[in-house]
Amino acid sequence: MHWQIPKSRLIFPLTILSVWTAFGVFFGTQNYIRDVYVGKTASLPGYIIGWLVCGYSWGILTVPVLRFLRRFSLERLGWSKLMLWHIPAAIVFSLLQLGIYVLIATTLFGGPGNGIWEFYKLIVVKEFQSSFLVYFAIIFASIAYKRLFGLESSSSSESVEPAVIVADNAHQNGNRPAFLSRISIKENGRISLVDTDSVDWIESYGNYVLIHTPDRRYIYRETMAAMEKKLDPAAFVRIRRSTMVRIDRIKELRPVLNGEFDVVLKNDKVLTSTRRYRKNLQPIVG
Repeated sequence: MHWQIPKSRLIFPLTILSVWTAFGVFFGTQNYIRDVYVGKTASLPGYIIGWLVCGYSWGILTVPVLRFLRRFSLERLGWSKLMLWHIPAAIVFSLLQLGIYVLIATTLFGGPGNGIWEFYKLIVVKEFQSSFLVYFAIIFASIAYKRLFGLESSSSSESVEPAVIVADNAHQNGNRPAFLSRISIKENGRISLVDTDSVDWIESYGNYVLIHTPDRRYIYRETMAAMEKKLDPAAFVRIRRSTMVRIDRIKELRPVLNGEFDVVLKNDKVLTSTRRYRKNLQPIVG
C-alpha cells in the first residue's frame, strides 16, 4: 500500500523552515556586507551558516511560542495583560533559544576552550536583547496574521473547535425560527455554556467573534453574518459591520456626525454605529 503524507501536515513545518531560512540568509548577508564595508575580513558562507543556526534554533521553539500565545492571546487578555504574560515568557524563551544555539554551534563547530557554560554566558550577554526582540516579532507577526486573514495558527493543539449550539427553543413553532438561547464554547478542554441573555455585545475578528459578557470574553468560531442570523433580532441589533449589541444593554444613544451614533451600554462601554446600519437603530430611536 502506498502511504502519502497529507499536504496540510507539511505546509506548516515547511513554512517555519522557509521563514527561518530566509531569516538566516538575510541577516547573514546583511552582517557580511556591513563588515566588508568597514574593512573587516569576512566570509559570506560563515556568516550565513551562523545566522541559519540562530534562525533554526528559533524554528525549534516556534510551535511552543505559538501555543503559548494561543493560551494567552490578545483576544482573551487585552494589550496590558498580554504584555504582563509575554514579557516574562520572552525572557524564558530567549534564554532557551540561546541555549539551543550554543548546543547546535558547539556540536557542529566544536566548543571554545573555556567550556560551553562560559560560551553560553558570553552569548547571553551579547545577544539576549536580539533574541528578546525576535520573540515579540513572532508574537506580533502571529497577531497581525490572524487580524488580516481571520485564521488561527495551525500549530495550536488547543484550537477552538466549532462550537456546539445548545438552544432551549431549538424546535420551530410554526413558521417562527428558533434562535439561540445558549452557546456552547469549547476552550482549554472545557465547555462553557453562555446564555445569550448574559451577552453585552459581540465583535468580529475575521472568522471568529468575541462574545463579551459582564464576567469575561469568549472566542467563538463563527462569522458575524452567521451569528446575526442565529440570534433573535428582537434582542440583538447590529450597529456596524464588526459589532452587534444586546438591545437591553443599551443605556443611551448619542447622535454624532452623518447619521452615526455613539452607543453607550449600561456598563458605560461606548461603541460607535455606522450609517450603513442606521436603519437597525430606528426602532430603538423611535
